[in-house]
Amino acid sequence: MKQAYLIIAHKDDLTFRTLISMLDNENNDIFIHMDKKSKNYDEESIEKMAKKSIIYHTERSNVAWGGYSLVNAEMILLRKATEVGHYNHYHLLSGQDLPIQSQETIQKFFLKNSDKEFVGFDKDIFTYGDRVYYRYFFQELAGKRKSILKSVDKFLLKMQKKLNIKRNENIEFQKGAQWFSITDGLARYVLSKDEWIKNVFKNGFCVDEVFLQTIIINSDYTDKLYYSKSDGTHKNTMRLVDWSSGSPHVFRYDDLDDLRKSDLMFARKFDCAVDERIIQKIYEIYAN
Repeated sequence: MKQAYLIIAHKDDLTFRTLISMLDNENNDIFIHMDKKSKNYDEESIEKMAKKSIIYHTERSNVAWGGYSLVNAEMILLRKATEVGHYNHYHLLSGQDLPIQSQETIQKFFLKNSDKEFVGFDKDIFTYGDRVYYRYFFQELAGKRKSILKSVDKFLLKMQKKLNIKRNENIEFQKGAQWFSITDGLARYVLSKDEWIKNVFKNGFCVDEVFLQTIIINSDYTDKLYYSKSDGTHKNTMRLVDWSSGSPHVFRYDDLDDLRKSDLMFARKFDCAVDERIIQKIYEIYAN
């Protein structure tokens, strides 16, 4: 059964193209959401890169760090992929991720665990209430940058708390990593919750790390998790991410030994503007 790779990207560079090349396999279909802000992006040239896979481009939208637009981009990708077919798993990756195993190893692993959900949970107690109880009216415009809009949102947050204007109090929330590998059943279940997701998470803050985890803990899919402990381990998503020395750390050539020792399937993040050699080496080792 085929795998679907869902890629949220914001630029067309060596890292992104290396990812596409490494995923190009007869067992994979590739779905790309390229940020609308990326000008002069040539969909046709990217689609021609694939010799074994089929590449599908979704409608493009503006994506802002911390905004609901990230959740919207994920829903666009899931909707497109489920319209095309039924897949073993739907793997959400960024344009700065790379596989750190061969395609044969990755395929065997996910076929062996074809009924498991690979979704991250940070901890048992949800301590991020501000993200979902209050509204951030300018997050889509502010993004990650410090600006007057950030200050306005902070002021409005204080006012909402002072006036006790709170929402979503009857919902049990959870948080974890944005990136996932989920089954066809869960993908379609998430899409069936589209209106609920909008009502609950629209105007939230960094809800891309909350919405899927919340759906799962309020469903029977908790029994399907590959790794059920809420301890932030990488095993729950099978993605190597180093938060100890960055936000996250951008892998360099000096990290090659750690990457090669890992039994996880994917790693993030890479940036050709920071270290091109590690990207070339990962391709050399793991590309089929």
